[in-house]
Amino acid sequence: MRKVTGFILAMGLAVGLVAGCGTPSTKNVVSKLQTQAEELDATNYQSTAKMTVQMDSGSQTYYIVTSYDSPNTYKIALGDSNQQINQIIVRNPNGMFIVSPSLQKVFRFNGNWAQNQGHIYLYDQILQQIVNSKNVKMAKSGNNLTFTMPVTSQNDVVTTQKVELAQGTFAPKKVVLLNKQDQAVVTIDFQTFKQGVKFTSAEFDPQKLASSGTATKTTMASTSQFGYIEPLQTLGDKLDLQQPQSAEDMLMRYSGPYGFTLEEWRPSAGVAGLPSAQLVDLYGVPGILSGSGNAHQLTWLNNGVEFSLTSSKMTLNQMREVAMSTFGQVGK
Repeated sequence: MRKVTGFILAMGLAVGLVAGCGTPSTKNVVSKLQTQAEELDATNYQSTAKMTVQMDSGSQTYYIVTSYDSPNTYKIALGDSNQQINQIIVRNPNGMFIVSPSLQKVFRFNGNWAQNQGHIYLYDQILQQIVNSKNVKMAKSGNNLTFTMPVTSQNDVVTTQKVELAQGTFAPKKVVLLNKQDQAVVTIDFQTFKQGVKFTSAEFDPQKLASSGTATKTTMASTSQFGYIEPLQTLGDKLDLQQPQSAEDMLMRYSGPYGFTLEEWRPSAGVAGLPSAQLVDLYGVPGILSGSGNAHQLTWLNNGVEFSLTSSKMTLNQMREVAMSTFGQVGK
């Protein structure tokens, strides 16, 4: 992951900004940004932010704490609106992990997620998006500069991103992901940003995070009755089979053009190794995509329940739509 030192970068760009009157051209700023980014060393940093995700079922609010330990270690803690951390994405020298402290569950897999979807949480990757975009537009509003560009990998959910940085310091202020109708789907408002933070190795240890007890058992996970959730988005497929596998395991099979299966159950503590899987950002809830050939499976944890969506015909974007339509619902 390319390293960018925000403070030196800000100083370098500030020179370009004060050299002329008014707002500098996009080409000049991006050119200076690229030159600086290629020469800079890394620095540790930590940020906090509030993320709002707009879905068909309503909006969801998340709390995010991002910790970056140079050169290639980071931790993204995802919590609810009450700042209770529910899941943690960790990258350390041993690989990529998703950790659920309340369930003491760890998923281990490979991949370099930060360079595609994860950039919206990581400051250095936000800057790289601006540098590498071939179609970026810049505008000045008050004391901030806004950069508008296509997302790295367009999908059915988002197509455009806007990045707002403070003029002068270039600290992160806001990231907005928009759909084809130019409507905000994901909005990240940065609340704090601090550089030069010192971390310990234990702060990026998945097993220690899983057993830390930093999050309490969720209400759903602690109740005796299992409440399953039917997706609001089924892409036109109809529920064909609804069959309990046990007292805490429900299987639902949908028939139609896509013929997918959704299973929900209470997860057990421990480590699940999925070396060939990749992390998929469901915007507030991390998912894991696994499988080979035509058969793919998307797995995620939410409200104390583990979900598994399996299909041989759906694209990743379609699987993401169905998965996200289960959020914000109360189990039956």
